[in-house]
Amino acid sequence: MANPVITAAVLIEANGAALNNSGDPIDRARTENTVSVKAIRAGGKKYPYVSGQAWRRWWRETLYEDFSWMPSPVTRESKSAYTQGDPVAFADDDIFGYMAAKKGAATQRRVSPLKNSLLVSVLPQTIEQDFAHFSRNLPVDKPDMIPFEFEHYSTYLQGAFTIALQDSGRFEMGVMRDLPDTFSADSITVAEESGLKVAILPVDERRRRVSQVLRALGRLRHGANLTRNLSDVAPVAVLVGFLDGGNAPFQKLFKSVEDGSGVMLDTDRLSAVLSDYKDRMLDIETPVIFGMLPGVVANADDIKSIDGIYHAGTAADALSAAAKIIENNGIDTIWG
Repeated sequence: MANPVITAAVLIEANGAALNNSGDPIDRARTENTVSVKAIRAGGKKYPYVSGQAWRRWWRETLYEDFSWMPSPVTRESKSAYTQGDPVAFADDDIFGYMAAKKGAATQRRVSPLKNSLLVSVLPQTIEQDFAHFSRNLPVDKPDMIPFEFEHYSTYLQGAFTIALQDSGRFEMGVMRDLPDTFSADSITVAEESGLKVAILPVDERRRRVSQVLRALGRLRHGANLTRNLSDVAPVAVLVGFLDGGNAPFQKLFKSVEDGSGVMLDTDRLSAVLSDYKDRMLDIETPVIFGMLPGVVANADDIKSIDGIYHAGTAADALSAAAKIIENNGIDTIWG
């Protein structure tokens, strides 16, 4: 087992939302005070998106709030900022990685075991411009309202992520690695692997961190402009796989139905991916798990005909099922 990973396709339903803004003015705006959403152009069409950084921020915040993760303290210097860089004490440093370029000390860096894509709209050209104004309680001598413009959309956003299981809770030691050679803590075991010094957390702690990351995604929240554009960003559909390999093959699995009224799962693409990766699925009872809310995917019945997929219920159910595999040590050989 060279590189066991959890990987997943995620679908989020953004309803009247403006979850991630660009800071750029709106094209053809009527006022100087404008805010546009982030969008990608492809094939002459425009697709709103949420940056990978923003999605990761929502994920971390959910872990802090719902699973009592302690944020790694941040140091701000004149031209840099960095976290504590202690993945033993702070689970977010472990799972989300860091670059700690501290003055007077060697730089420590950790490549994040959790990697994620953008969240990109499945449906093109869904962005709408809106006009508003501030007119509440203006002074009598200056009653002119203050106009502003903004954008929002209703669409489905899709993305993908992977979690490198053997890297979670395992830290290389040395210059420009996860931890300095001198690092010590009662909770770790220090060993040598192929001439490299590594620090390893207890198996139960490694499993706990990964399982909570999965469960947190099922409760995902946050995003920009929620006070007036409240949208639920918890996934409405998820396909989770356990693979031996670092790739994230479950990408662009969702597509628009022909009339643009909704989304469907690209069953031909999924079947081809499952065929390509059949020899790289981890040897567990349910290596591929699917879940969705009712009414989200137009061709839900077609998905049930694909062999090798365990149907868990909702998206949160699918993530919970994947978390239980980790919690119950369902993959014995990963954790050493």
